[in-house]
Amino acid sequence: MSRLFITAALLAQYALCGAAWAAGLPLDPAPPQTEEPAAPDREAALNSLFDKLAHAKSAAEARMVESAIFSIWMESDSPSVNLLMGRGIDALQSGEFDRALFYFTEVTSLAPDFVEGWDKRAAVYILKDDYASALKDIERLLKIEPRHFGAMGALAIILEDLGDKKGALDLYRRTLKIDPWLEGAADAEKALTLDVEGRGI
Repeated sequence: MSRLFITAALLAQYALCGAAWAAGLPLDPAPPQTEEPAAPDREAALNSLFDKLAHAKSAAEARMVESAIFSIWMESDSPSVNLLMGRGIDALQSGEFDRALFYFTEVTSLAPDFVEGWDKRAAVYILKDDYASALKDIERLLKIEPRHFGAMGALAIILEDLGDKKGALDLYRRTLKIDPWLEGAADAEKALTLDVEGRGI
């Protein structure tokens, strides 16, 4: 798989995250004005959104649900984490990968259960061709949120790039059950199906 495709796929996810961030999260260290929803409410909201995502009727509908999911994943009650994430995303979108890596590493240190810190740091590692570090971060974040379709898609890209086409195919299929409209996943699954399993009889 080409480096251009990998970069484009990851940057599409960052754009979605950036939009979700801009829609509702502060980029300054001011204390939040309202309390975060309690964990059971947050989980219930995610469960409802994942159900809508699995049954989305169009890519446009799926993009809206994906954005809503990312908005919840990006929530933090820590002003420091909010500030660092905002700066990291700005650096990432500007192509300043080393600076982004610094900020996301700080996030993972301050908030080890905050899934998007690991996700964004893994993405930077992928773009820096450091697959070993990316795989460690993806493993960590999937333990926190096993439905993270963005991380699953990134992992599938890595596996395919490393030559594990069967592993990538299995992962794309698992990802598509969660998000049938994940950008590029259906086409990748179709191509790998032909490559791994052939056209059948």
